[in-house]
Amino acid sequence: MDALAFPVLAGSALTEAVRFLFDRAGAVLDRRAGRVPAEEPEQVSGQAQPLLVRPTELTDTRIQRLSHAHGALRVYLSRPEFLQGEDADLRELLGLLRSDLEEIYGCRLAFGNEEQESRPGVEISQRADFIDGSQVGVRSRGITERGRARVKQDAKTVGKTGEQVGVEVDGTIG
Repeated sequence: MDALAFPVLAGSALTEAVRFLFDRAGAVLDRRAGRVPAEEPEQVSGQAQPLLVRPTELTDTRIQRLSHAHGALRVYLSRPEFLQGEDADLRELLGLLRSDLEEIYGCRLAFGNEEQESRPGVEISQRADFIDGSQVGVRSRGITERGRARVKQDAKTVGKTGEQVGVEVDGTIG
């Protein structure tokens, strides 16, 4: 499955997932615009802990993507007959939005039959202005079929002697 792929959902599960992501995007946009204090936690049904926005993750590019996705989902919610679980464009939109929201909130948002905590693995998010040496997300001896590794790295500049490695497998994960 592609890292940004969204699970195939149908009926009320798909509608609930779209509504959830639409509401989260709206909440983030409200915080960015100052309509709601950015540090105010979001109490969300189904989440063990309140969701907190990480202000450093509110980049202009990410906010632009959230705004676009929010507008697109508004159409789907107003015209539920357009909601089709097999729609690749919709699943890509939902996957990208979920990825952005997970970075903003700093936690995983699972849907449908996805397993959230039962799979062993790691999630790494690294951001650097300048890399002159090495930035490694994960070093491991391998990943079993049950294991997972998710690495997101951003660097403004990687110097001549710099290296950015997402996953270096030499042992096992999972």
